[in-house]
Amino acid sequence: MIKVVLLLLLVSCTQSQTANKEIWVYTSLYKDTISKLLPLLKEEFPETEFKFYQAGSEEIAAKVNAEILTNNLKADVLISSDRFWYEELSDNKALELIPDDVWIKIPDDLRHPKKSYVTLSLPVMVLCYNSDSVEKSLIPDTFKALSHPKYNNLFSTGSPLASGTNFTTMAMLQYNYGWNYFKKLKKNKTIAQGGNSSVLRRIQSSERPIGWVLMENVLRFQKKDPRLKIIYPKDGVVTNNNVLALTKKEKQHPKLKEFVRFMFSKKGQELMTDSYMYSPLKEINAPEGAPSLEFILKNSFSWSREFISQTTVDRLDLKEEYSSIMFQ
Repeated sequence: MIKVVLLLLLVSCTQSQTANKEIWVYTSLYKDTISKLLPLLKEEFPETEFKFYQAGSEEIAAKVNAEILTNNLKADVLISSDRFWYEELSDNKALELIPDDVWIKIPDDLRHPKKSYVTLSLPVMVLCYNSDSVEKSLIPDTFKALSHPKYNNLFSTGSPLASGTNFTTMAMLQYNYGWNYFKKLKKNKTIAQGGNSSVLRRIQSSERPIGWVLMENVLRFQKKDPRLKIIYPKDGVVTNNNVLALTKKEKQHPKLKEFVRFMFSKKGQELMTDSYMYSPLKEINAPEGAPSLEFILKNSFSWSREFISQTTVDRLDLKEEYSSIMFQ
């Protein structure tokens, strides 16, 4: 009996020590971004092992919600692009506070007012077209223009049911243009499937030579495929937020806040711009081939608290209505 007790104590102690050395990051960051981040973390935190679960924003939300429900939350850090889900987590008191010295550096509209999360980087949704397949007269200059019948069989988006950035874009356009806009897109036989990489493939193959897609996806091909042309729509680009948050646990890893500070250091932020996303910090340069952050923010749809609050409340209803229009 004594041996069994001692064995259980040993196992418990070993598990505790392992947990104390591990930080789990659930993220929708690209795999190549994670592979560049890992050696930097090893150098900065030699005694801490960082484990990554990489998936789309919607998949991460589903996994974390299930783990919370079963009282088996593994994630320590969350980095993904569905800002409205983070609003829900904050309302449900599932998040730790961001360190003050980090939170204060982030512009007001890119952080939670009660310090539940901050924006780590800004993906930007733009329009893109294949210059070999689209006549000059058909190059759209706004998102709204794509509802015109002349774009029948020409336009593509990702699915808001699978992609956080596509959900944000759909929600922003619905908020500004209403559901009739999407009914016209459906009438034009718009394809709305997969994520941003799927949209880019359809543009390149000319299956749908125009699409809304993340600027970072296009910039990654800027030296490989000169046919891909970016449009910064006159009615506004849609800025997205790669949000960083810390989950609330009984015992927080001692290096967790240092990790957050590292991600907002020059090294951490330049890694974001190397992946063609904007940094929320003004002192960090724009990604290669991209206009200034000032230009983007001046020419973008507005993120008001009203929009954030309304979309957070209506998330499921928005998805249902969108599905009933686009997929039936």
